[in-house]
Amino acid sequence: MADADLLGVLERLLSLPTAPFHERFVSAFLREELTRSAIEFACDEYGNIVACTGGEAELALVAHMDHPGFEVVAATATSAEAAWYGGVDATYFRGAGVVVYDQDTGAIAARGAVRKIRKNAAGRVEAMTLAMKGRVRAGDFGTWDLVPFRRARDLIHTKGADDLVGCAAVLSTLKRLQARGVTTGVRGVFTRGEEYGFLGTLGMIRSGALAPEVKVISVETSKALPGVVLGGGPVIRLGDRASMFDHRMVYFMDAVARDLAEADRRFRFQRRVMDGGTCEATPYQLAGHKAGGVAIPLHNYHNQGKSRIGAEAVAIRDVEGAIGLLTELASRMNQFDKTTEELKKRIESGWEKYGERLRGA
Repeated sequence: MADADLLGVLERLLSLPTAPFHERFVSAFLREELTRSAIEFACDEYGNIVACTGGEAELALVAHMDHPGFEVVAATATSAEAAWYGGVDATYFRGAGVVVYDQDTGAIAARGAVRKIRKNAAGRVEAMTLAMKGRVRAGDFGTWDLVPFRRARDLIHTKGADDLVGCAAVLSTLKRLQARGVTTGVRGVFTRGEEYGFLGTLGMIRSGALAPEVKVISVETSKALPGVVLGGGPVIRLGDRASMFDHRMVYFMDAVARDLAEADRRFRFQRRVMDGGTCEATPYQLAGHKAGGVAIPLHNYHNQGKSRIGAEAVAIRDVEGAIGLLTELASRMNQFDKTTEELKKRIESGWEKYGERLRGA
């Protein structure tokens, strides 16, 4: 049976409006939940949230609070001009339904449809004209007009799982660690503007908020690719579209997952290079952190269905599995060096006995 608290968090969180630069309603919800759970947190100058459990930071679990969307830059009684932020193929835009949220309250201000798009030199959509039913103003924001939250058996369908489901997984992991009294220093990092170039992440890196020795795990929904199935468990992400992740982190995550699977037959996990997109592990790794990723398989990545815009979907058991894996990883971070050293010893174990047979052959 699905965890009732997790389902409640998912329903409330996924129903909130969000877009790059307009994460305030998601941020407010997360800060309220952290306060209710007596988890300390702080907001940096860029609006990122850094939550703390345990002692000195050893591990950071990172997720982002935005989803592809748009901002109204000018409006009349029947139309609006908007800037688009996020990676969605241009073929999906024409005629697609949109919803606009009031920038102050988050309430739906109007609905409409895409009339015209404008692309940049790289062929990515950067602006559009909307036909509107309802009055909007500059600074309002929006996204596709899709179901906020619907559960259908083991699947959750929503306007934006990426990466609010990741935020829910990190939040739930912090709650679980707090309740169990785990002393490992874990930071839950909720960032802004990821869909427009890792802006919040880069702000974190430039400010030095995480010491170089802090290990990082990106927690994100990621496009289900061949070899990965919804309901097959969380994915140990070997890499993304841009880079391969730290081999020590991957081995440690794999060892912990195998132990979990041996102890609990209900736990399943998958392993793959999830190259449907680039996640926050890459910029952290480029900054010198040992980084890895846990992905929750995603249907209709960035709302891109077979031929038109559609709701994203994730399997509840994959989200629950991700929380279980993240909790165990955090609890066993003190075994990281020992676990990876055991791999080195195992690889080199035959040298003393057989290595000399090669000499002079």
